[in-house]
Amino acid sequence: MPTITSAASKKQAKSTTRVNAGKAAASAGSQMYGRLLSGPALLEDMAAYRKAVSATPESAREFLTRLGVLTRSGKPKKLIRG
Repeated sequence: MPTITSAASKKQAKSTTRVNAGKAAASAGSQMYGRLLSGPALLEDMAAYRKAVSATPESAREFLTRLGVLTRSGKPKKLIRG
């Protein structure tokens, strides 16, 4: 008999995976996750993040999905409703 806790734990595990992926990508540059950067350090960190996100088609798709531009299946979302 399936329990609610198993579904909740799956959702929590998925959420934790996303958070960990975000932390890894954020720390790809200057390894200063959790600190405020400014000036040249900020620019270097942004450049490193851009390189990490665009390194492979898979990482780019994952970034665009987290951003909300693509669906989970990889199709573009309709962003303007009218």
